[in-house]
Amino acid sequence: MTNSEHDISWALKLLEREPDLEENIVTKYFHVGLCTLTGASAPALANYLYKRPLSAGIQNIIIFGIVGGLVGAYLKAREVDILATRDAKMRHYITLHPEDFPPPERKKYADLFLPWDPVR
Repeated sequence: MTNSEHDISWALKLLEREPDLEENIVTKYFHVGLCTLTGASAPALANYLYKRPLSAGIQNIIIFGIVGGLVGAYLKAREVDILATRDAKMRHYITLHPEDFPPPERKKYADLFLPWDPVR
């Protein structure tokens, strides 16, 4: 078992995040925005179903929107924590079992294509 046989740096590099990667606006604010919208629309929907003006009980719409935003922020933080834990477990497994992660063989496109004979 030589060091070159069980070089796992390529596998660990797959789990690293690119340093210049920035989240787009959808992934950054999806949970907060969706939960805020859901929280604020629940009392508005109740107003509509009870045939009251939309602005009736505006304090409920605002409070439920804020609570929904907080729930969304919690869900986003929980998702980040779950994904970080998963990545840490994978890194730990890779370091404990390097024999399961042999370096991939480099292939050329010429090796992937089947021989082709034109039929005329």
